[in-house]
Amino acid sequence: MTVENKAINVGVLAGKILVEAGSEMWRVEDTTKRIVDHASNNKTEAFTSLTGLLVNLKDTPYTRFMQVEKRGINMNNINSVNDLSRQYAQDKLTLDELEEKLLHLQHKKPQYPLWLQTIGAGFEGAFFMFTFTQTYNWEDFPLAFFAGALGYLVTYYVGSRVKIRFMSEFLGALTVGLCAVIGVRLHLGINVQNIIIGAIMPPLPGVPIINSMRDIFEGNLLSGIERLMESLIILSAIAFGVGLVLRYM
Repeated sequence: MTVENKAINVGVLAGKILVEAGSEMWRVEDTTKRIVDHASNNKTEAFTSLTGLLVNLKDTPYTRFMQVEKRGINMNNINSVNDLSRQYAQDKLTLDELEEKLLHLQHKKPQYPLWLQTIGAGFEGAFFMFTFTQTYNWEDFPLAFFAGALGYLVTYYVGSRVKIRFMSEFLGALTVGLCAVIGVRLHLGINVQNIIIGAIMPPLPGVPIINSMRDIFEGNLLSGIERLMESLIILSAIAFGVGLVLRYM
């Protein structure tokens, strides 16, 4: 395998990790080109979207396409890939070492265990309840914490086991609504609306919406519109889940 051929493979792998981690498309293209350009004198051309990456080395037969099947938010992976690509561009890493580290990063377990993520989601929901409602009612805090944590847990497990997109967000929102309504009826909380407003925050696609706007402003219209539409569908699924509970309970 030639150096250029291997560099394209490594560049596409780095780009895939970035897309899976929720990176902006300009960053994906820049990182991919930086890796491939450093190994070749030819110009690299890259096309990236939320579902796949296509990289070509101009005036050569070297072209690679890699499909992206899953996406999420992982800032640690984005930072790691950026750091590794810069080390390679500065000749602090060889191409083989870069590939080895990227493969390790791709198969690495999450930085934080699920139980810690769940607790974090619970606190996020409880404190966001105070932030957005401006009512510091501590009697609603435990129920908002429980609803946020359980909703996040349901979203995580459904998303990792069910292939139907947006079903995890719908069921997570449904769980949050049920917890809030049933908890208040059991006198474990006071205000259903305040609890839901806070507890529903963890699954909301805030970062994807911001990244979609940045992609559009950077000129990556296809990926920006794709990400924006995906975020709007997620918001609709969450709203439908909560609305179903409030309408029939």
